Amino acid sequence: MKKLFILFISMSFICMPAYSIITDDFAVASLDKNLKIKPVSAQKIQDDFADKTLDKNLKIKVQKTAYITDTFAEKNKNKNIYQKQTVDIKDVLPKINTVKSANKVVISDINPAIEIPVRIKKYYSTRQKINEGDYVDFETVKDVVIKKKTYSKGTLVKARIENVSLNKSMGVPSDLVIGNFSIDGIPLAGEISKTGANRSLWVYPCAYGLMFFFCAGLLFIPIRGGHAKVSTSEIHKLYAK
Repeated sequence: MKKLFILFISMSFICMPAYSIITDDFAVASLDKNLKIKPVSAQKIQDDFADKTLDKNLKIKVQKTAYITDTFAEKNKNKNIYQKQTVDIKDVLPKINTVKSANKVVISDINPAIEIPVRIKKYYSTRQKINEGDYVDFETVKDVVIKKKTYSKGTLVKARIENVSLNKSMGVPSDLVIGNFSIDGIPLAGEISKTGANRSLWVYPCAYGLMFFFCAGLLFIPIRGGHAKVSTSEIHKLYAK
């Protein structure tokens, strides 16, 4: 029983609130015993810059002009004296020829461009497996003379694939560009650009227009554009100088 009583008293002390005095430093410093505000003494703030630049009437002091002397310049001012020299410069102008010439000089191209008709040796299409940079063989259609040398009909003309764009869905066609022509190592000017059938002109309206009818426009999306092709019956003109 004693143990329970001692335990009860101990628990009572633990649960009792602890009381302590709370001090407020600001209130102690600013209030007196009667809880009135203490008179505050004004503290002077000293500004060195203001004391140097302002007088008693708070006006800017007149500063004396201070001259800076350069000792190095004073020591060497009599050395390296600049001397003026008078130099006569004669400007000789070319004489103008006042005699009018009746002859006129006409500049003409003595090496006009030579037209070279060619055609491909084999049927070529983007349906085949081709890559940019592949060589393509052409041949001349007639005899041509380049740099005083005659090339007979059927002479080989080398070319290369410069750009290939395959056809896509929604009727987008393929593109093919052939260039870098040369005959016997002589570069030729000109290129061949081909585009397949552009079916997107009617595929797009049908695909989007028929979407409102049970999504029937989805049937037109897989339609691909045409392949670019170069036929052996086509004659292409190249130029050389």
